[in-house]
Amino acid sequence: MKKKWLGLGLGILILFTGYFWPETAGLTQPGKMSIAILMAGIVLWVTEVMPLAITALLLMVCMPYFEIFNWSTTWSKFISSVIFFIIATFAISVALIKTSLATRIAGVLIKWSQGNSKRLVLGFMAGTALLSAVCNNVPACSLFMSLALSILITDNALPGKSNLGKCLMIGIPFGAMIGGTMTPAGTSINIMAMGLLEEATGITISFLDWMLMGIPFAIIIVPVCWLSLIMIFKPEDISQKSIDILQNRVATTGKLNKEEKKIIIIIALMLAAWIASTWISWLDATGIAVMGLIAFFFPGIEVLSWDEFIKGVSWEVVLMIGGVNAVAAGIMSTGAAAWIVDSIMGGASGWSYPMLAGVTATVMAVLHGICPVGPAICGMATVPISGLAELINASPTVLTIIVAFGAGITFLLPLDCVPLITYGKGYYKMVDMVKAGIIPTIAVILVSAFILPPLGALIGL
Repeated sequence: MKKKWLGLGLGILILFTGYFWPETAGLTQPGKMSIAILMAGIVLWVTEVMPLAITALLLMVCMPYFEIFNWSTTWSKFISSVIFFIIATFAISVALIKTSLATRIAGVLIKWSQGNSKRLVLGFMAGTALLSAVCNNVPACSLFMSLALSILITDNALPGKSNLGKCLMIGIPFGAMIGGTMTPAGTSINIMAMGLLEEATGITISFLDWMLMGIPFAIIIVPVCWLSLIMIFKPEDISQKSIDILQNRVATTGKLNKEEKKIIIIIALMLAAWIASTWISWLDATGIAVMGLIAFFFPGIEVLSWDEFIKGVSWEVVLMIGGVNAVAAGIMSTGAAAWIVDSIMGGASGWSYPMLAGVTATVMAVLHGICPVGPAICGMATVPISGLAELINASPTVLTIIVAFGAGITFLLPLDCVPLITYGKGYYKMVDMVKAGIIPTIAVILVSAFILPPLGALIGL
């Protein structure tokens, strides 16, 4: 409770300081307050004064009182295509959870690993990443965690002592977060970043362009994470009993039933349409997502019930994204974003493209460690960084993707909602994740600096 009151007091202090701060060249009073509101919000999020979504709504309704937007504009900034895309893609997660797809993938991985614990860890990470590319990170992590727990429990792998437990329980959320970078549908943060870039600059990132950046990134980072885990925590062998139990679980799934086939076909068609939207202008990414949502309920298909969908949507994420979008729009419209670029990062105008990309990835890693709220980090950094990219003739698209990757991934502390899922099982401590996450964090920075920029240029971004 003391932490909450301290956070609330500090947030109010930030707002008062911003309001009475002396006039600054190039920064209007509304501009000052838009920055102060976001900074206060970060404090409230970190100290968990209120639920994340409620804090986002509080920030949004503060804006008219500080003359950043009028009320009608504030409400309009909350609602955008991003919100509809996010709601629709949650339907994919809900539908996939109803299938045995994760169990089937695990069965293939068990067979591939041939009882080798190191290969099993890699397999579970890759499987989680693959599912997370089209499914929200949280359910993808939860599904593979339950499969991994069946192995650990059967093997009597003790929480806190089993190295295999540490590898799997750290590796699965790592895989989920990395997989979320592979496609725009992988996580709501990707869609948010795309929307912010388009609103600020008019630049649109196609579904295929994102995949051409995200898939190579994941192919590099997943093995790096795996090597870091198995070198630091050498996993013990798996018993044949554990393998047999999971294989029996896979065997009980039988053949794909009609409902599962319908779900997989709908998702495959959505992916095909999303990729085709790169060349076919009348195919809209959000429209495709909403049509996919409708298809799950269509007469003759009906693979989802309304209650399943309502329960499966993370309304906290939806409300938070909307609130952060409104605040980010305020920062843009008041000129505060340009001021941040000019005054705070003005020295970067002489930087090289790789240096800017590497520093961006570094800043995102630090920010995500301090504030484990990906949408807030994305909303704060996307517009200023994309503006700085234009200043040095770098690609705003590539820099926006790097920002989204950093906002969606954290390897250093289990404070983000994805690693918290496995952290609660007690198989590893915070210091264990720090040990395992240092090398992958450095790898992300190096890949962002030296691989993503030339890759972006190669595909015309």
